[in-house]
Amino acid sequence: MICRNCNHSIKAKLGNVLTSRNIGFKDFKKYFEKNIQKERDTFQSWAEFQGRGFVKPQYTNSWVINEYGEIDDVLKSEILNTPTNKQTSILSAHKAYFQQAVRSPNEVLVKVHAASLNPIDIRLANGYGSNLFNLQRNFVFKMLSPFEKSNNVELGNAVNRQEFPLVLGRDFSGTVVDVGVQVGDLQPGDEVYGAPNVFANGSLTDYCRVDLDHVVQKPAVLSHLEAASIPYVGLTTLSALRKHVLRPRGARNALVLGGSGGIGTFAIQYLQAHGFSVTTTCSTHGLAVCKKLNADCIDYKEEDVEESLAARSKYSIVYDVVGASSPEWASHFLIKGGVYVSLKNPVANMTDKYGAFFGLQGAAMDFVKKQGMNLDIKHEWGFYKPDRQGLLEIARLIDGGAIKPVIDPNNIFGYDDVPKAFKELSKGHTKGKIVINVSGLPEATQKPNIDKIIHL
Repeated sequence: MICRNCNHSIKAKLGNVLTSRNIGFKDFKKYFEKNIQKERDTFQSWAEFQGRGFVKPQYTNSWVINEYGEIDDVLKSEILNTPTNKQTSILSAHKAYFQQAVRSPNEVLVKVHAASLNPIDIRLANGYGSNLFNLQRNFVFKMLSPFEKSNNVELGNAVNRQEFPLVLGRDFSGTVVDVGVQVGDLQPGDEVYGAPNVFANGSLTDYCRVDLDHVVQKPAVLSHLEAASIPYVGLTTLSALRKHVLRPRGARNALVLGGSGGIGTFAIQYLQAHGFSVTTTCSTHGLAVCKKLNADCIDYKEEDVEESLAARSKYSIVYDVVGASSPEWASHFLIKGGVYVSLKNPVANMTDKYGAFFGLQGAAMDFVKKQGMNLDIKHEWGFYKPDRQGLLEIARLIDGGAIKPVIDPNNIFGYDDVPKAFKELSKGHTKGKIVINVSGLPEATQKPNIDKIIHL
C-alpha cells in the first residue's frame, strides 16, 4: 500500500521525466513500477541476512496450543505463516494469523535465537486467565462472542482465532528482522531481548512479533541463551519491588519466599544490587543456588521457618514469589510500614470464575478488604508489566556485573525438545530458568568476549 503523498511525489517525478525525454510506453511502465517499488521499500523493508539464517521464509515453526488442557496433551508443533507486512483478513480460513502481522508503526519482528519457560506457560495452557486475557486480546472481537457457535462458520472462526492457536513462551532473545515505520532506535540486525504480553502470542517460534514497549537491545555481556532467561522474571520483579528499593522504609532488609527459582534468583540479586541484605527460604535442594548468590538461607525442609525468622531482625520488604503466605503471616516479620508483595493475586482466578466484569470487581473488593485490615503494613500484588525502561535498567545492571543469569546446564533444551522441557518445569522446584535454543545457530550460544560494561 502506498500513501497518497507518495503517489503524488511519484507523479511529479514522472511528469518531469516525461517532459524532458521521449519515453515509450514500456519504458514508462518500467520506470513507474521501479519508483512504486522504491516507495514501498522506503515505507517498510524486509532485511534478509544471507548466510546467517535470517532469510525470511514463508512459514515459521511454532509450539502452540489449540485448546486448553494438560500441557502434555495440548502442546503441538505447528507450521504457521511467517509474520509479514501484509494484512490478512481474519475471516480467511488460511492460517495467516491477523494478530501476527507487522502492521503497526510501533511493532518489531524478531528472529528468535533463544526463549525460556515460565510456570505461567503451563497455567495458560490449563486455561488460567482465559476470560481476562481474551478480553485483552481484542475487546472488539469479544463483542462478537455470541456468534462464536453460530451457523456462520467464517464469523465463528474469526472469534476463535483471537484465542487460538496460542504460541507459548514468555521470554526471547534474538535479532531484529523488521520494524514499523515509527520505530527509531531499533533496526534490522540489532541484537535484542524482551517478553511479549501475557495474553499475546509467545516466543516459542522462529519469528516473534512484539510491540516496541516489549523489546530493547539485549545485555552486551550475555549470549542469547542467557539473555532469554531474564525479561519475564526481571520485569515481574521490577513491577513488584522497584519503587520500594528506590525509597526504602527503614533498614534495607528483605525476605524473599522461594529464592531458588527463576523469579527468586533474580529478586535476590536485584535487591542486593540496591544495597539490601536478603534472607530467603528454599528447599535443601536449592540451598547451593541461593548460597552462591550470598543470600541468608532458611531451609524450610529442615528448619522451622517462623522460629528462624523470629530470631532475625524484621524486614522492610517481604516478597512472596510462590504464594505460600498471607499479609497476616508477613506482618509478624515486617517493620511498621513495611511492604508485603505477593505474586499470588486473585484477578485472573476471579475472572475465570465469575467472568471479566464481576471478577475484576471481586478482585478489587478483595484488595480493599486486605488493605483495611490495619496490620500496620502495606499489601501489594506483583505481576508482569511491559516496561521498556525496566528492560534497559536490567541490561545496565547485568552489564555492570550486579546480576547474572542462573541456568543449570541440564536445563538447556533444543527446539524439538520443548515437550521435555515442559515436563521438567512441571516437576516444580526448578533451580533458575529453563531455556530453549530455538534457532540452533552458533550465535545463539556464543558469549561476547566482554566481562563488564559501565553504562554512563
